[in-house]
Amino acid sequence: RALPTQRRSLYPRCHFPATMNTLMRARVVTPSVCAASAPTRRVASKLGFAKTQAAKSRKTTTTRASAPTDTASTSRRAHLASVALAPLAAALVVTAVPPPALADTECTECSNSNSSLAPGDVPFQQSVSGARFADLRVGDGAKPLPGQTVVIEWVGYTAGYQAKKIENSRETDTPFVFVVGAGTAIPAFEEAVLEMKQGGFRRIEIPGELEEKLAYSRDKSQRYTVGPEPSTFGGKRTLDFVLDNKTLKDFNRTLLFDIRLSNIRK
Repeated sequence: RALPTQRRSLYPRCHFPATMNTLMRARVVTPSVCAASAPTRRVASKLGFAKTQAAKSRKTTTTRASAPTDTASTSRRAHLASVALAPLAAALVVTAVPPPALADTECTECSNSNSSLAPGDVPFQQSVSGARFADLRVGDGAKPLPGQTVVIEWVGYTAGYQAKKIENSRETDTPFVFVVGAGTAIPAFEEAVLEMKQGGFRRIEIPGELEEKLAYSRDKSQRYTVGPEPSTFGGKRTLDFVLDNKTLKDFNRTLLFDIRLSNIRK
């Protein structure tokens, strides 16, 4: 049976619904039990709060007392770790330095096409002067003699720098004509022609480190006192760029010529 409403308000800590005993047939807590238990719960609550505060105070005191020790211990460990890892860090710094790039070093084989021949390619033969020659086809005519005029068809390339074409005399219809031994052709041409037969094809490779000795002067005013001189603006600009560019290495100035001894004038 439910408690009267006016009596229920006297016991605020007894929380039970008014219809519990009738629905569940459970034992009803009397107001006297509720009245007796309310002060007990209040006392227990106060005691528990006090114990919790005391525990927190002890924990804070212990933490503050141990803080200097922990800090000192951590500092010692960090120092020992840094000392132990110092050699490893130094080794990593040494190995992390990249090797010098190929463009920053002198390449001894970059101007030698024999180092990169494909199967079936004709190898170059190096002469005493340092020029390299490869006979692509041996002619069946006579050899020129000093003082004779020769007619040369030629194609030139900047082999050491992007392999750009300088000129093709067949495209421009301007063969190179010179007198053998007169000093009007670059030395590599003079040397190559003397060993050719009329109708023959020969490939000439001029190493970049010997370019000024075997080909053109670095002095612009003296450069084209010898031939062959490119007849087009584009061809001359291509050759001049390679010879005048001071940022290039010597092997970048390697030149390649394919020549044909088409005629010998008597």
